[in-house]
Amino acid sequence: MLSRRSFNIALLTCIFVGVFLITSRRLNDWGWDSGNYHTGQFSPNIVGTLNATDTGFHAMPTVVPARDKESIKLGLSLPLPTRDPVCYGFPDTSGIFLVVKTGATESFDKIPIQLLTVLRCLPDFLIFSDLEQRIGGYHILDSLETVLLEAREGNADFDLYRQQKTCAIDQDKCAKFIDGPQSAGWNLDKYKNIHMAEKTYRMRPGYDWYVFIDADTYVSWPNLVRVLHRLDPSEKRYLGSTTMIGDFPFGHGGSGYVVSGAAMESFTGKTPGIANSFDVRVKDECCGDYMFAVALNETIGVTVSGIWPTINGEKPSTLFYGPNQWCHAVGTMHHMNSEEVSAFWEFERRRYVNNQRPLVFKEIYHWFLEQKLVPMRDDWDNQSDDWFYIDFDAQDHEWEDWRIERAVKEGEKSEVEKKAHESFEDCIIACEAHSECFQFNWQNDCCGMMSSFRLGTPVKKEDEEKRRARSGWNVTKIKKWVEEQGECEEVIWPEIGP
Repeated sequence: MLSRRSFNIALLTCIFVGVFLITSRRLNDWGWDSGNYHTGQFSPNIVGTLNATDTGFHAMPTVVPARDKESIKLGLSLPLPTRDPVCYGFPDTSGIFLVVKTGATESFDKIPIQLLTVLRCLPDFLIFSDLEQRIGGYHILDSLETVLLEAREGNADFDLYRQQKTCAIDQDKCAKFIDGPQSAGWNLDKYKNIHMAEKTYRMRPGYDWYVFIDADTYVSWPNLVRVLHRLDPSEKRYLGSTTMIGDFPFGHGGSGYVVSGAAMESFTGKTPGIANSFDVRVKDECCGDYMFAVALNETIGVTVSGIWPTINGEKPSTLFYGPNQWCHAVGTMHHMNSEEVSAFWEFERRRYVNNQRPLVFKEIYHWFLEQKLVPMRDDWDNQSDDWFYIDFDAQDHEWEDWRIERAVKEGEKSEVEKKAHESFEDCIIACEAHSECFQFNWQNDCCGMMSSFRLGTPVKKEDEEKRRARSGWNVTKIKKWVEEQGECEEVIWPEIGP
């Protein structure tokens, strides 16, 4: 009897130990360092409450923004609670609010990768479109629902808006058969910017800074936080990459622009209905980012302060690496597709594990471009357009005015340069002889050169040999220049005036 009892006790003990070990292992698999852990849509940075009337599933900040609490220094002082491990190295963005602009014809292509990467580490944000949608539980807001009927009715710009609302299936299929020009989405887009700003301030007032980007804009948050921390949000400021229409400067929307809390309060908080006052006028203008700048200037007298190249309209494959973009701080990039966003996000994540220094363009060059530098690529455009060599007397060419303006005059050419336009091989020789030439492009009797270096993009192969685009890089010169620069001991930050 004692033997059987001992046997039963031993058996139960073994079963208990086995269950304990299995359970412990499964619990460990769901630890903070495990790939199985997911935080859902709420960021651990700010405690949130659900507000289903506006964003649907975004965290509503319950802390007082930094501008209202002198003890809090933007991006530095707030203690970080336990967070999603993929957000390691991500800065504290308290006091900074992100606004994303997209369109129904592109939202399911561009927004998901943003939600899977950068946006998962932000405490709160808003996404505006030209149609109310839900993507993975996130509420995409219709920025155009409050546009005046006077501006919409009889306006072909809103044909796409109306057709999207009647689409019985997915927007991607409907978009392929929508009546209207290929620019339909662009024509509709220009009405969004001012309405987005007004709606954002109504829904999320009191922040220090408001950052506006497109769905294909990538934000390097550590650097952007550092830039904004140097400035006083109680001053009316509007920051961006300056672009001109005529003699009027504005912040390029795709690069992203930043508006201080003081400017937003004066512009939208103290001017109810500001967006509607510009609705009709927008029809005759080209762009929403331009009209936003016009409205800001006419309403509160603020103009854009340029902080290029930190706020940037290029991406790793099209950045101009060289003296003007090397030890400079990286803030934003544009035209990033889902694959590029994912790759750069992984690059930043790995980098910030061991390196907390500000990210500079030099590092992107070493990560992205260095291993892809080759002497030449056929059917490729590296967009070498700093200066050109052309035959001014050619009867079979009608050169564009802008190309003629950048073309080296005959009397200024060396003997080598006089032949540069004749062939790709002659273009190579001319670049080697020119002290400032890092790369070149030859096509259709035109040799273009550049004093910086970039990868560029592939182009369609032309049937006629001389019309094929051929690009080249003086790899020896580039590597020599890079070595001479050494390490970026000092990071170059944008100079921002009063």
